[in-house]
Amino acid sequence: MTIRRWRTSSYAVRNSLLAFAFSLAVLCLGASAEELLPKLLGVGFPVLLAAVQVSAVRGPLAAAMIFAVAAGGFEDAISSLPPMTSVSFFMLAMAFARWADLPRASSFLTYPAYQVWLSAWTGGLGGGVFWRILVSLPMGVATAFLVGWIIRFAERGAALDEQG
Repeated sequence: MTIRRWRTSSYAVRNSLLAFAFSLAVLCLGASAEELLPKLLGVGFPVLLAAVQVSAVRGPLAAAMIFAVAAGGFEDAISSLPPMTSVSFFMLAMAFARWADLPRASSFLTYPAYQVWLSAWTGGLGGGVFWRILVSLPMGVATAFLVGWIIRFAERGAALDEQG
């Protein structure tokens, strides 16, 4: 009598688990980076928002939506914002980046728009909304470029789309 070895996971299952673990790592490292990086006039680097924009065009819609909700929840938690403030904006940013299919170009608009969104929903922010918009323009673009490059590099290193 021979004992058959059952395959416990196929390529699709392994790839889905790897993609889930990768997304979880991006969320945790992105939230950590946002907290550790310096802030200028109360404006920090939008690492999670940039990761949402990158995931919006690189993966399936359902995965991008789940990632946007999780990243928005992380942002609300680490920034002590009212519930759903960042979640709702991150969903809009994901939809805009996916619809426009230009995550880097949409980063010119999304981070300054996020400052206006926060000002509207939280009743004002330290430093004034005008200065926050001016500071957020270069920070958003630089962060979107760097986060996009790091995520693409890490995906290649993790071999997310490899069959095996």
